[in-house]
Amino acid sequence: MNTKQIEELTGITRQNIRYYERQGLLEPARDTGNAYRDYSEEDVRRLKLIKMLRMLDMPLKEIGQVLDGTLPLAEAAARQQEVLLLQQKQLQAAVEVCASIRKEKSEAIDVDSYLDRMEHMEGSGSIFARIVDDYKQVAEEERQRRLSFYTDRPVNTAGSFEEELRKWAKEGQRKFRMIRSGRYPEFTLDGISYTAACTVERDQETKETRTCIVCSRKDDEKVKKEVRRNRRAVLQGIYSIGVNIRRHRFKSILNGMISMLTVAVLVFYLGNLVSARQQFEELPEAIPVRGTVMNAAASLNARLFIRQQVLDTVYASPYIGRIRETAELVGYMAQEEDGESAADELAQESGEDATDESAQESAEDILWEDEFRILGVDDLDSVYEDCEKDLTWADGWTWEKFQDSTGVCIAGTTFLQNRNLQPGDLLSCSLERYIQSDVGLGLEREGLKPLEMEIVGTIDDTKAGESMTAEAVLPLAAVRQIYEENDKVYFASSLRFTVKEPMKLNELKHDLRETGLTPVVPGSAENYAGSALRMEDDVFIQAALGLQKSISLLEGFLPFVLLIVVLSGYIVPHLLLQGRKGEYAIMRALGTSKRRCTLVFFMEHMLLAAFGGVAGVVIGAVFGTADILTAWIVWAVFLCCYTLGAAAAMWMFGRISVAAVLTQR
Repeated sequence: MNTKQIEELTGITRQNIRYYERQGLLEPARDTGNAYRDYSEEDVRRLKLIKMLRMLDMPLKEIGQVLDGTLPLAEAAARQQEVLLLQQKQLQAAVEVCASIRKEKSEAIDVDSYLDRMEHMEGSGSIFARIVDDYKQVAEEERQRRLSFYTDRPVNTAGSFEEELRKWAKEGQRKFRMIRSGRYPEFTLDGISYTAACTVERDQETKETRTCIVCSRKDDEKVKKEVRRNRRAVLQGIYSIGVNIRRHRFKSILNGMISMLTVAVLVFYLGNLVSARQQFEELPEAIPVRGTVMNAAASLNARLFIRQQVLDTVYASPYIGRIRETAELVGYMAQEEDGESAADELAQESGEDATDESAQESAEDILWEDEFRILGVDDLDSVYEDCEKDLTWADGWTWEKFQDSTGVCIAGTTFLQNRNLQPGDLLSCSLERYIQSDVGLGLEREGLKPLEMEIVGTIDDTKAGESMTAEAVLPLAAVRQIYEENDKVYFASSLRFTVKEPMKLNELKHDLRETGLTPVVPGSAENYAGSALRMEDDVFIQAALGLQKSISLLEGFLPFVLLIVVLSGYIVPHLLLQGRKGEYAIMRALGTSKRRCTLVFFMEHMLLAAFGGVAGVVIGAVFGTADILTAWIVWAVFLCCYTLGAAAAMWMFGRISVAAVLTQR
């Protein structure tokens, strides 16, 4: 049977039959004499089956699988049924909205209400904006839009151009009609208008030249479906970018790999810079700088005489954080049994009167042996490190309450046991303070008013051992009050502090130097004056200088790094585009605007750079020192720099001569 007969039997047009043949769904036999198609009964059955399945809106791809036996007909029908049911659901949603709008009495409908309703229905499976379907339609049109073939001979004249076109159309058994001949001839192929252009290409392997003819379909409203113009242009651009990326796989992969490595290196680089800055900011906590007031020879840091001027400067300094100040007193008390004093007990044992001079001297020895150290503190660690964990408070007492009270004390357990005292008892004692002797460099003691204190806390000094600096602890404010009540000038016994802003060490040292504090001088004369300052800042200064050097070095390279990224954004597209001048020239020759050509090529490179950069972000964030936020900032900076370079490359690329490229000059 010939084509006319097969049209009458199946009701399928000649053009559709040719289309199914090109899709590989039908392969009729050929007459050996004239090469005309000779359709068999099996071909008729296949065409009718194709027609039936197409009427069910089954895609040609699945129809081909049914015809070659790879997909059972029942399974294909089940799949198509699911697709049709989904389409029915989508259409039903649109029908309901249309019916609701139709019932509105006024033209001014509540658009927001309808949009909310449609978005809700869309979330349930209904689709109103068929972006994906539009893309499929446009992509299919674009696939049929551009055809190309190679010739066996050069095409130098309009006549040879037309001859090659007619020869190619005849081989494909397509109806050809020339409209206008010339360098860019216009013709129809199966009733569809096309424009052609030719260029000369060089084979990279054989180094031989060959002529390529590219046919581009003209915009024909008959082949367009209802897709908005702006949306169609965007979808066509997306399709062109995707085709170019697939066509130039090696170059696309190379572009993506370069972008990935660039971003990964940038993440490592800026990650190190951010990490160095963060370490520099956290350095005061990691390596605290401490200061201690000592005597000039650096042999004593306690039992000193530290002037009030020094204390005022330290407490007023904005560069100093934690301060530990202590003030030392001496307390002593006589043991009493059955209401008799130690002197009376000693006199009875010796058979002498208590007023005897020798008995008084012995009693004084007892009193002297019973002395104990009293320490006024504003920080429990001044007693010994981690003292608080061995401290037990009486009911209702805390450190804050203790600091604000007078007439209270904390005592060591050994001290209390030796004197048969318990928490809550009153501790009565005489007081003395240390003063510098008038002659020499020794210490003398000066009497103060007796003191009575309530024991409100105990320290388990068995764990502290020799590290405990006093048997009884008073609030520092209470010691200051004792000095005021006795009309004595207050001196601190020790002073330690932590520097809050080590970056201002020079300013701090200058302020303290004005109070009379000088650096320690080993070998100086021994004394008890708190006149020297020792700063434990050597390790901090070395670490700070090292970090500052690293930060300065990294920041110094930052402009060069950004310049390298900009250059890579120029060089990579420039090199990858050199082999695509012919492609660009043909697009221009077939009527594509310069702006559109440039935008397609530019977006192709930017898309690859963006996705390659994302891979670099992942690598840098997983294996680098930067956090995810810093990595994304690096990605954004990379894209900005790469965009500048790629834009410059595209500007240079767009200056090529289309005519020179097409004629291979």
